[in-house]
Amino acid sequence: MTAPDFRPLDGIRVLDFTRVLAGPYATMQLAELGADVIKVEMPGAGDETRAWGPPFVDESSAYFHAINRGKRSVVLDLADRDSLAAAERLIADCDVIVENFRPGVTDKLGIGPDRVAELAPQVVYASITGFGSAGPMASDAGTEVVIEAESGLMSITGLPDGEPVRFGVAMVDIATGLSAVNGLLAALLERTRTGRGRHVEVSLYATAISAMGTVIAGESAGGGAPHAWGSAHPSIVPYRAFPARDGHIVLGATNDAMFVRLATALDLSDELSPPEWAGNAGRVANRSALEEVIERALAGMDVADAIDRLRAHRVLAARVRDVGEAARSDQATALGLVEDDQGVLVARSALGANGTRRLGRAPALGEHTDEVLADVPALSDKH
Repeated sequence: MTAPDFRPLDGIRVLDFTRVLAGPYATMQLAELGADVIKVEMPGAGDETRAWGPPFVDESSAYFHAINRGKRSVVLDLADRDSLAAAERLIADCDVIVENFRPGVTDKLGIGPDRVAELAPQVVYASITGFGSAGPMASDAGTEVVIEAESGLMSITGLPDGEPVRFGVAMVDIATGLSAVNGLLAALLERTRTGRGRHVEVSLYATAISAMGTVIAGESAGGGAPHAWGSAHPSIVPYRAFPARDGHIVLGATNDAMFVRLATALDLSDELSPPEWAGNAGRVANRSALEEVIERALAGMDVADAIDRLRAHRVLAARVRDVGEAARSDQATALGLVEDDQGVLVARSALGANGTRRLGRAPALGEHTDEVLADVPALSDKH
């Protein structure tokens, strides 16, 4: 059954002054929800991620294509008086602005939140920063790897006693983009009551610190200094990836009853029967010995066989897939999460199964400049 169209932002125009990842990811979500997103880029190279390749799609990187689909590109040099005047026309005719310059830069360019409030009080304005607009690090560059380091995330990522490791995907950027969308949607809802927009600010640093909530609570409650656990969990055992004969399997027992079922599924009821292992606290205290028993058992099993056994006994289990396998899996296909765009696989948002807009390819630099500016009224026509 095909879901009905879900385009709650039809008629909403978004000016996208963002680049790299968090901002473009946020505005692409808005495009998928039906908004008309106009990506404003500097002349020349535009968003620098256009060059982050190979591989390339239509002369821009696959990276750029993945997070800028469904947008229109306009080239404006905001340091130029005529271009700034054109930007002001666009601002007066839009509903949402998203920018990710360093704090204070938009004020210097003439498109800061105070100026926008004068031009177009209806505009919801979102600023995405590295470290926020206050504090000793407000003016510092806040890229993903810097934020992971400063927030403590990197200290708990990777293998025990190993080198610091960054996430395989810039998850802080992605989560920050989603936080921006949450704030924007809430502000648009508020506007239906007040008629006025609002300035919403999110930062990568705030997102990372917020994501660390359970870890921070555990450390402050006397749990000791957290560290990296690889694929394991600091307070649940077993709960990690194990090698099998033909790959790796993730399994876990999140409660005592599931642990008993796990032992039965793997024919380990005798080996896993010591009374001190009956409760999770005891299993955590005896992590190494318990996991060795499971490792020996799985070493002689194929992944598929082990998963079938564990799932038949209602135990958490999954194959560790590579990216290509996951993107082409039956589950991703069933939910319509990945589409084939002339040989290039593109991921939709998590809302895609609800019938959100299907997005076309990312625009060429300045592809829509003439079209967009011709369609925007002069400021005199707006007042």
